[in-house]
Amino acid sequence: MTSIKEREREQKVVDEVSIENLWRHTSTIAEEDRLSGSEGEARAVRYFKNLMEGFGYAVKVLEIENFISLPLSASLKVISPEEKELSCITHSFSISTRPDGLEAELIYGPQQSNQEVKGKIILSEGIATPGGCWNIEQKGAIGQVWINENEIPTNMIITTVWGHPTPETMHYIPKNVVVSTGKGNGHYLKSLCEKGPVKIRLFTETWTGFKKVPLAIADLRGRMEPDKYVLFTGHIDSWHKGASDNATANACILEVARIAAKHRNELRRGVRCIWWSGHSHGRYSGSTWYADNHWEDLYDHAIVHLNVDSLGCKGATDYSEVECTAELYDLEKSVIKHYADQTPPYHRIPRSGDSSFWGIGIPSLFGLLSRQPPGKSTNVMFPGLAWFWHTEADTLDKIDREILLKDARIYMASLWRLCTAPVLPFRFVRVADEIILHLSGLQEKAKDAFDMTSLLEMAHLFRTKADQLDRICEEVTFEFDTLSESSAEQKAGEIARALNRCIMSLSRTVIPVTYCAVDRFDADRALHIPFMPRFQRVAEMGSMDRHTDLFKFLERNMIRERNRVFHCLNEAITLIDETLLKAGTR
Repeated sequence: MTSIKEREREQKVVDEVSIENLWRHTSTIAEEDRLSGSEGEARAVRYFKNLMEGFGYAVKVLEIENFISLPLSASLKVISPEEKELSCITHSFSISTRPDGLEAELIYGPQQSNQEVKGKIILSEGIATPGGCWNIEQKGAIGQVWINENEIPTNMIITTVWGHPTPETMHYIPKNVVVSTGKGNGHYLKSLCEKGPVKIRLFTETWTGFKKVPLAIADLRGRMEPDKYVLFTGHIDSWHKGASDNATANACILEVARIAAKHRNELRRGVRCIWWSGHSHGRYSGSTWYADNHWEDLYDHAIVHLNVDSLGCKGATDYSEVECTAELYDLEKSVIKHYADQTPPYHRIPRSGDSSFWGIGIPSLFGLLSRQPPGKSTNVMFPGLAWFWHTEADTLDKIDREILLKDARIYMASLWRLCTAPVLPFRFVRVADEIILHLSGLQEKAKDAFDMTSLLEMAHLFRTKADQLDRICEEVTFEFDTLSESSAEQKAGEIARALNRCIMSLSRTVIPVTYCAVDRFDADRALHIPFMPRFQRVAEMGSMDRHTDLFKFLERNMIRERNRVFHCLNEAITLIDETLLKAGTR
C-alpha cells in the first residue's frame, strides 16, 4: 500500500515525463534501419551514450560477439502448372539456397495436418514462429512458405535456440528454407494446390555467423542500497525503422532515466539501463550474453528485470494482458489502475522478450504494455500487437503521442516505486497461490498414481509463512510512511534491509524451479515453458499402465522432481522463518 504522501511525491515525478522528449528521441532513433551490428544501430547507441552521460550515468559500450542471422533477399517462382513470380521475404536463421534455388513440390499443409511432407515445400497460414517452423522441419519438409494475414509480410526469427548456441543446442539451428508472403500471393498459391500438383522454386540468401554488436550499459547508484539496482532494459536492434519496435521503448528508457537521475538523492537503490543488440536477429543473444557473463553480479544485485518493448502504438488502449511474475502482480495492478484506469488480471509472463534471467532468479515486470483491444490484431505472435509489428510499415506515423506518454508514465511510476520503496513491493502470497493452484491441477491429473500430499502440505505452509512475511513488510513500510526518514531509518532500517535480502533470496530460490526446464546456468529454448516445467509429466501418470517399464521410469523421474520442488519450498520457508525471527526483535 502506497501512502498518500508517497503517492503525491510519485505523481510529481511522473508528471515530469515529457512527450516532447519522448517524441524527439523516438524520431531520432527511428530515422534509420537498425539491424544487429549495423551503422544505424551504432548511431543510436552513440545517441544513448551521449545523453546518458549528460544525465550523470556511468556509461560503457561493450563490443560483444554473438551468433547473428540477417536476411538479405528472397524470391518465389511458380514453375507449374503455370509460371509466375511472387514477392516474398526470408527470415533470420532460414538457410540460404544454392545459387539455382530450391525446387520442389508445394503442398498446402495446415500445422495440425498429418499428411506426408518429407522432401516437400509446405504452404501454411500464419507467421513463421520458431515452434511452427521447427515442427514442420521435424516432419521432413525441406522448405516452408507462410501466408501472412496482411499484404506486407512479417519479419521473423525462426530459430528455437535462445541466444548463443552450444554443442547441446546447435542441432536446433534451422535447416529449412523459409519464406513468408502476403495474403494475396498466399491465397493464389493455396488455390493452385487445391487444383492439383504445384512445383515452385525458392531462392533465399541470409548471412548467419558470428558478428560484433554493441551492448550499451548505463549505471546510476542508489543512496541507501547502492549495490542494488533495477535492471531496466529494451532492445535497440529492430526490423526496418522500428518506430514502435523498439524506438518508443528506447525513448522511454532515456526519458525515465533522465528523471531518475534528476532525483537521484531520493533513490534508495539504483538503476542499470541496458540497450540490447541481437534481440531481433540473434534470438535475445545480447541479454543471454549478459546473463552468462555477469551471472554472479546479477544474482547478488539485480532486484527486478523491468523490460520495455513496443510502446505507444495507435489504437493500443488495452492493458488487460500485462504480464509479470507473480510476486510483482500487486505492483503491476496498482500502477496500471492508477495511470491507465484499468485493472488487469494476473498473467504469468511468457518466455519471450529478453527473459534471459529466470535461471538467475530475477523476477520480471512487463514486456509488452499497451495493446490493441481483443479482436483488433491478427497475424502477430502475441495478442494485442499491432498489424504493422515486425514489418516495414512500423514507422513514426503509427505512434500515438498520448498513448506513448501514458505508457512512459507507467514505467516511470514502476521504476520509482522499485527504487524508492524502503521495502521492495513484492508479495509472495501470490507466488504461493500460484504454486498451490498448479500442484493441485497436476495432482488431479495424476490421480492416485502419484502422491503429492506432502508437497501440497509444504506449499500451504509456504503460503502461511509468505502471508506473515507480507504483513511484516506492510508494517515496516507503514513505519517509513508515518515517521520522518531519519527516525524510520534508525528504527526500522536494518529490518527493511533484512526483508529486502529475504525477498531477493526467495525469488532466487523459487523462479528457477517454477520457470526453468533446464539447469539454472543454462538457457531454455525459445518455446512455451509451462509452470514447473520439469514436473509437468507427472500429469501423464494418471492414464498410464502402471505395470510398464515406462511408467516406472517416469515415476522415478517424478519422485526426483518432487524432491526438487519440496526442497525449493523448504528453503523458502527457512528463509522466511529466519527473517521473521530478526523482524521480531524490533
